Amino acid sequence: MPLFDIAEKRPQINIFKLGGAYYFKHFFDEPELFRELEPFYEKSRYRFKMATAGERNKCMKLLDKRGYDPTLIEDPAPYTIEISRYQKYGELLKNSVESYPLRDKIMLVMKDMTWVEQAVAMRAVKKLSLKE
Repeated sequence: MPLFDIAEKRPQINIFKLGGAYYFKHFFDEPELFRELEPFYEKSRYRFKMATAGERNKCMKLLDKRGYDPTLIEDPAPYTIEISRYQKYGELLKNSVESYPLRDKIMLVMKDMTWVEQAVAMRAVKKLSLKE
């Protein structure tokens, strides 16, 4: 009799190392989990920021215990896109962990590959780095 892997797929949350800090963006349906992560929440940017590796590890352990798959991303290049400032990019901005203006473009680090693909479908260009 064949064996089947019926383990439920855990939602992945990418945690990006950008500069000297760690960031992720996710909407939590669980108020209790959000309260536990709230000390790390940057309300103005709608994202979570962990200033140290210790804070990152604490958040990753908490997310893991709550059924998420926290994944550390040290190289944001595959998640980085560029889009014209003159295009509508509000939806992309909502789903990015970082943005950086560059001349007449906006560089965005998207929270996951699904949003990278969505950005490309909206005529964004994949970039090799945030400061390229």
